[in-house]
This record gives sequence, C-alpha cells and structure tokens, in this order.
Amino acid sequence: MGKGVLDDRLHMRDLLRSDINHERPDKGGKALFDLVGDLRGKTILDLGCGLAPYRSVIEEKGATWVGCDLTGGVCTVIADAGRLPFRSESFDGVLSAAVLEHLPEPGWSLDEVRRVLRPSGKLFGYVAFLEPLHGMSYFHMSHLGLEYLLLRHGFRVERLYPSHNVLSYQLEQILFPKPLPVIQPLVRAIARVWAQGLLFLNRVGRGVLMVLRRVPRERRREEAREYRMLQAMRFAIGFNFISVRSDPMVVAQAGYRALLKGDQTWHVSSPGTRAMAKSARQGA
Repeated sequence: MGKGVLDDRLHMRDLLRSDINHERPDKGGKALFDLVGDLRGKTILDLGCGLAPYRSVIEEKGATWVGCDLTGGVCTVIADAGRLPFRSESFDGVLSAAVLEHLPEPGWSLDEVRRVLRPSGKLFGYVAFLEPLHGMSYFHMSHLGLEYLLLRHGFRVERLYPSHNVLSYQLEQILFPKPLPVIQPLVRAIARVWAQGLLFLNRVGRGVLMVLRRVPRERRREEAREYRMLQAMRFAIGFNFISVRSDPMVVAQAGYRALLKGDQTWHVSSPGTRAMAKSARQGA
C-alpha cells in the first residue's frame, strides 16, 4: 500500500473529531436506544425496516413506530428512501439500521430524512464498514466517511462508536456460511477473546516503543487513549451513530484538503447559498 505525500502531516487528532463522542458503551449497539434519549410520545420512522426487528424496542420506549421499506407486508409504508411520501417535519426521529450502505444515492436519502425530521430531530442507527459484501452493498463507510456524509447533509453528529471487532466477525463468517446452534456461539466467544488479545498486544508493543523513544509520560497516556479509540475504529465491522438535524446546515473542509487549508466551514441555509458554497468548494 502506497503512502501519500500528506500522510506525514496526519496525527490521531485529525482522525478523531473532538466534538464527537467515540467511546463505545458497555452494551455496544444495544445501548443505542438508551443513548438516543427519551422517546415517549414521539413518532419514529424506521427507514428500511425490513422485518421490523426494532419495532418492539421503539414501542416499548413509548414511541409510535412507522416502518418504511421498498416492499414487504411488515412495513407501514412502501416507498423509496430517496422520495419519502411524508410531509416535512413529520417525525421526531429516524432510525436507519444497516441501510445507508445499501443505497446507491445515500446523500439524496439523507436530504429526504432531514426534510421529514422536525427541528432538532434525531437520525440514529448503524452503518457497515468492514463487513463482507452482503445483499446489494454499495458504500461501506469509515467513521470519517460517515461523519462527513452526515455533516454534508445537515446533521450534527453527537456519538459515533465502533461495533464488533472485524477479526472475530470475519472468521465466524468464513467458518459458518449458515447459522449453526451451540458450536457457532462458542467459536464466536473464543474468536472475540483471541482478537481482543491481538489488539492488546499491539497496544503494548506501541507503548514500549514510546517509552524507548522517551516520550513524556503525560503525552504517552493521552496518545494511548487516542490510539485505543482509533484502533477500535480501524478494525470495526461497522459504526453506531446518533446525529441531530442542524440549522443552519454546515459543510466543513475535510480530508487532506483540510491539512492544507485549515478547517474552512460554510454555513448553508438556503438553496441559493448552498449553490454558492458548492462553487466556492469547486474553486478552492
């Protein structure tokens, strides 16, 4: 794998936004519905609901569930995510669980989601990163890609944290093309312990190198914390996220361009100013 001319300028702080909580809660993805806040009396759109595995969770939280998908007898509404048949500001929240990677135009769908969300409404869910190809997967996303996509389409990201480790998950997928009771859960548990052990040894090795290089103790502690967090991001099968509809919309400089020109930001609040921002970005 080649190295870019700007890679030497990259630091861990460039890969972990300080305004986003990346810490993985103890319950992992199961904690998402607790972290999103009080859902009592709210109306939640389950976008791409499939067989509605989260309907009971949402309704137990006291919310009204509305399921939307391309087909199927389980959903409430049959529709395309790029053209939602709902009035603007109809929902308090939108759940997108393993959906964005299957959309050929995720940006269009996010624009629609923002439209149907009420002010300060939340978009939350999961997106694949290092999962194997499944179904019609188009855009498996790194945490940076997901952050930028959400920001670009009018969402402020509050939390974004990794799901399971890819090493154990991929091994399980290779060994068990079809579910196998008893044996598969046992292998899964062993594989997860093995994967966590490898990642721990990696962190220990890095820590030893930093001691040998005489890096100050306080700096070692801070970088060890950041490295642990980034390591979990690098080897995640996907990410759980919680974002909020933001007003005005914000488009920030991203990627290597930000290293050259700083974190330039455009505030976009109307189609006209949005077009001006687009022209400015293209000319930069």
